[in-house]
Amino acid sequence: MPGFSSRDRMSLSLSTTRARRAGAMQQRNPFYASLAGFCMIAIGLCLCRYAYTPLIPSLIDHDWVTKAGAGYLSGFNCLGYLTGCLGGLFLPSRWGVRRLLQFSLALAVVGQTLSAWDGGFAYLALARALTGMAGASLVILTPSLVLQHVPESWQKIASGICFTGAGAAIVFVSLVLPEFLSISVTAGWLFEAALTGLFAVIAWPMTLSAPKGGSAAAGQAESPRPPGAKASLWLLGSAYFLASIAITPHMLFLTDYLHRDLHVATAVSSRLFSLVGVGSLIGALSAGVIARVLGTSRGLVANYVLGAVSILIVLITDSVFLITLSAFMMGFFLFCCVTLSSIRTGEITGPAHHPRDWGVLTLAFGGGLAIGSYGLSGMISLGASYYDLFIIAQGIAVVALVLSVWLLLRKQEGAAAGASPG
Repeated sequence: MPGFSSRDRMSLSLSTTRARRAGAMQQRNPFYASLAGFCMIAIGLCLCRYAYTPLIPSLIDHDWVTKAGAGYLSGFNCLGYLTGCLGGLFLPSRWGVRRLLQFSLALAVVGQTLSAWDGGFAYLALARALTGMAGASLVILTPSLVLQHVPESWQKIASGICFTGAGAAIVFVSLVLPEFLSISVTAGWLFEAALTGLFAVIAWPMTLSAPKGGSAAAGQAESPRPPGAKASLWLLGSAYFLASIAITPHMLFLTDYLHRDLHVATAVSSRLFSLVGVGSLIGALSAGVIARVLGTSRGLVANYVLGAVSILIVLITDSVFLITLSAFMMGFFLFCCVTLSSIRTGEITGPAHHPRDWGVLTLAFGGGLAIGSYGLSGMISLGASYYDLFIIAQGIAVVALVLSVWLLLRKQEGAAAGASPG
């Protein structure tokens, strides 16, 4: 090696050996892969998205934003999420999965930190958009990366473990955040930024096992999808899109609904939101078991029934206890739905197509979040009450349930005809 001394060659050889050992260790260690997936999904779905909800009453009370402005900030976060979805679909072929994951982890920390300064609505909108952009790529790319390190017999369980990261983070943030908010809103944001940084540090070594080029499955993606897969994906994606709109009143406005309409103290309403996290945690963990016991399609139908009932509870009672139960049910529904939809996507199209097709569903979900945030915030600006928003969500949830039943019937017809389970 001309131009290198013997010491340089030895150092280079040692570095190469360490890198190979690290890569081999990660490939042989499904437990670390699941932990890293847990952390990346916690960042992508909780800290970049839903950890904003417990902050809303304090943001309004301390005049950072208005009631409608809080919803519009969430809308900008969703626009960033949509942009990140597009990046997760098209940038891996240019940047490589590894670089995109590392960029997303760093951007999540930066976006959360920038949110800690009240620089006005436009500034906060930019900070929330950057955070949403980071979260989407993590949600799209993490599941397929983790599954490469997990035995096939445990892949459904591993998917559930990854998505429990968001639920566990929601619980922790909702319980601890009020202590920081009692100091200031800025302290609350910085707490979330620090937690994002901690998870990013834990997950970073996992990104080194990601391909430098496109997705590991990209070379196989030219193989045709099974017969009927396209129609099944449309039904699955449409139900998933509607679900993302139906969850908006719970996931965005529930804490402020409890605080302003039901006169619950700010700290208490934030802590009650932890029940969404508990439901999310159990829902994501249960999804793999549900898929094994009931089958993924039946599990989705049962889950959509649960989602519709959780919204109905808010419409028929003012009981804080029952609405708290509704929050738990909605958390269970949301993350069980995300996990089961990811599993069902793989069943319909096969592992080679999963990263791209799951990316499209994530894009649809992000679009629904944006429509829900902007649309419902606009209705508040026009004088609608939070109760009105739950009525709209109920109707949308019922339509999503009907689509999930249709998807199940298609699978049963295909099985009866001896065709693909798609």
